[in-house]
Amino acid sequence: MSAPRTPARPLADLAARLTGGSGAPEEELLAPGSSWNLSQTLQHCAQTVRYSVTGYPRLKPALFRATAGALAKRVFLSRGATKHALDAELDGAPPLDPALPAAEAAARLADAVALFSAHTGPHALHPAYGRCTHDEYERLHAMHLAEHLPGLADV
Repeated sequence: MSAPRTPARPLADLAARLTGGSGAPEEELLAPGSSWNLSQTLQHCAQTVRYSVTGYPRLKPALFRATAGALAKRVFLSRGATKHALDAELDGAPPLDPALPAAEAAARLADAVALFSAHTGPHALHPAYGRCTHDEYERLHAMHLAEHLPGLADV
């Protein structure tokens, strides 16, 4: 089975579709076999986008970021899709709240995307990939959302 492709829509459009109410049932938005509910998934994606501006709580060792992480980034960017464990929380991030309403989690994601979109300075190091440009981060974030929420592309 091939990995989902990056949606043609930019990151901000994907976030807007969520906050506007997709109308699709939660199970149709989430990746098959996801262990998180929609709210947890949106919280995780919001953390990822926000931390690309403010800094991630923990980074992998510099040697990893310069070797395996850099290679993974190049592979993902060239194929237009990411592939990772969908229940892997960000190391050092606050735990995801399964009871948080999905609408609130979607609003947090929209806020994080707005912060990211308005950011003009250098971005924080990615915990695995290391240094990323704004364009690389935007593409990686969109791919990350597409992997966690493949049904969003069909809404």
